[in-house]
Amino acid sequence: MSQDQESKPKGWWQTLPGLLTAAATVVTAVTGLLVALHQAGCLARGPQPAASAQSEPHPIGAGSAASSPSTGVAASESLAIPANAEVHSEQAVYQLLSARLVPYSPEKVSLHFAVRMTNKDEFDLNFWAASFRLAVNGSLQPPTNNLDEIVPAHGAKEGDVEFVVPATVSTVGLQMGDVGDGKPTITIQLQHK
Repeated sequence: MSQDQESKPKGWWQTLPGLLTAAATVVTAVTGLLVALHQAGCLARGPQPAASAQSEPHPIGAGSAASSPSTGVAASESLAIPANAEVHSEQAVYQLLSARLVPYSPEKVSLHFAVRMTNKDEFDLNFWAASFRLAVNGSLQPPTNNLDEIVPAHGAKEGDVEFVVPATVSTVGLQMGDVGDGKPTITIQLQHK
């Protein structure tokens, strides 16, 4: 073989095995990345269960005959709500429809608030847990459930917002829409027997 023949570049068909090996390596790496992201939950398509539902004990059923000695709440109890339990926050109107007290554990109770959000905007709005806080013993607590809905323009939806509080608490303040320190609250008396 002469010097000129050795220095000539090889045709594409002579490097095809190299290209196939490189392509297989890239496909394997991308597949591994997708599997890792799927297992981490980054690519899940369906709704994910709330993290609090896995980490906290399940509440005692509303019709349960067992009563927690600390709470004094044997079953679900309806709570009185103020006559005007409505909050306007920009283009959204939040209306508190009802409140229930449910046994949760020996030292805790669960508060469930049924809320209607009316969207007066031209665009869809979020109806989610981030729009609610509960003032308990001087601090603000986020909901324990993961309310996450979209309310279409000029529409309304109802949802359930849940908070878990110590059984010894007698009064709480619900914030809806505009939440944070110093924001208006709706006072709810927890009338457990």
